[in-house]
Amino acid sequence: MGFNGKSLILIGIVIFIFQIVNFFSIETITPELERAQVLAAIASLIIILIGFLFKQFEPLAGEKVDLKGENKFLFDKSIPDPVIDELAWGSETILTSTAAAAILIHNDGVNILTRGITSSNEFKPGETCLRSIKDMKLISLANTKFYPGRDEFLDFCADIPSILVVPINSKAFILIGGWSAKCFTKSDEKWINNWSKKINNIFSKNNI
Repeated sequence: MGFNGKSLILIGIVIFIFQIVNFFSIETITPELERAQVLAAIASLIIILIGFLFKQFEPLAGEKVDLKGENKFLFDKSIPDPVIDELAWGSETILTSTAAAAILIHNDGVNILTRGITSSNEFKPGETCLRSIKDMKLISLANTKFYPGRDEFLDFCADIPSILVVPINSKAFILIGGWSAKCFTKSDEKWINNWSKKINNIFSKNNI
């Protein structure tokens, strides 16, 4: 059982039930036993309360969307092999280790890698992507349904429910789409952000 709100609530309820059963099974009740029972009851209630708090702040991932598009792996053949090897490894890791459905790497006006469920149209960055590389900050769109600028990503993957825009440098970024809303964790974002810094170093060494 994972450590989450539901498991804490269940543990607290079980402990509370056990201490009640134990209380009624005892023939002689002493003041010490009464104090122990009260403390046990309070402890179990606190565990249940913590469980509800955990449950309240747990992100609720949406249902997986049936995305329309082809499963592709395209890359710019003019890019040096060491760079493509790194991008191929990283993109595969993201697609297999996270809830990502599609990934695109854009550099200086060119989409140098496209992988996963993506559109057959040529993606051109808009306001959101340009703001990400201008500010050099990761932008997370946890639910594109409520994002007014979602049309920017139609040529990336139509109806993609969640998106990460991760800057590499002032002219390059990683665009990642998720299978469902709120599907990327903070750990995912941190790992991908660190990988983007590695890519920047590789780009610099290869004059890209």
